[in-house]
Amino acid sequence: MIEIQSLTKRFGDTVVVDDISLTVDEGTISVFVGTSGAGKSTLLRMINRLIEPTSGRVLIDGQDTMAIPEDDLRHRIGYVIQGYGLFPHRTVSENIATVPRLLGWDKKRIAARVEELLDLFQLDSGEFARKYPHELSGGQQQRVGVARALAAKPALLLMDEPFGALDPVIRHKAQDDLLAIQRRLGTTIMLVTHDMDEAFHLGDKIAVMDQARLLQYATPAELLTRPAEEFVEKLVGTAERPFRLLALGKVREAVEPGAATGKPVSASATLREALSQLLWMGREKLPVVDADGTPLGRISIGGILAHGRQPA
Repeated sequence: MIEIQSLTKRFGDTVVVDDISLTVDEGTISVFVGTSGAGKSTLLRMINRLIEPTSGRVLIDGQDTMAIPEDDLRHRIGYVIQGYGLFPHRTVSENIATVPRLLGWDKKRIAARVEELLDLFQLDSGEFARKYPHELSGGQQQRVGVARALAAKPALLLMDEPFGALDPVIRHKAQDDLLAIQRRLGTTIMLVTHDMDEAFHLGDKIAVMDQARLLQYATPAELLTRPAEEFVEKLVGTAERPFRLLALGKVREAVEPGAATGKPVSASATLREALSQLLWMGREKLPVVDADGTPLGRISIGGILAHGRQPA
């Protein structure tokens, strides 16, 4: 658990983080959004003490980070930035091994961990281990950057605009990969983004910041249905709100009895994805199947819209 208690940062007379308190539960993803200059990245960097707070404190599992030597703290916290910060003259395997090597792991243990992470991130060891960053695509560099941050098995991963340099198709794949890996490893993640769709896709909770203040810290559904301030309401988007609400629901929640013809919709798909498929195919109804292809019923445009109108 990460507890941020009255955290404040001033540079001269300018307050860049203003008395922020929140709790990040273990094994969850918290996403920080807001305007440029709102203090999101500064807040993130105070977690691992790249920037020292003016006042307030950060507790990780009850321990004040100010009581932990800086190097030890940063070895316990993974950190991923836009551009990934890979060492250009080190191979993929050498980049991933950076923190374990600093921690004094033996060579056999490091090699096993590198192999494990390459496999986890679907990077064939024979093909990628000896490559250099310039030989990788943007998506591959992103995966190596996250793998390096996870190499020493940190309990907390900080991510500052990690997908900002990726094109939209690769970016969405990278988001899905991160979700899958986070669910598998149970890593607690704090992530900064300017992309509201990304925030709603990834976040268990979303923190909205403006002018150094925390305006609301809530689940995606609560932000959409009960925004705390007018700024939050504008940020989540009035026109986009119905579609974002549908993106939070799953097809399995709106399955109707009965049969339908056409390409089946997965029960694990979002209601937004199902609506897109129905409209694209010009169908009122489509069959729904579970992961092993077993028919579960059908999904309809009317059913999706009715589900979306239900109060939160």
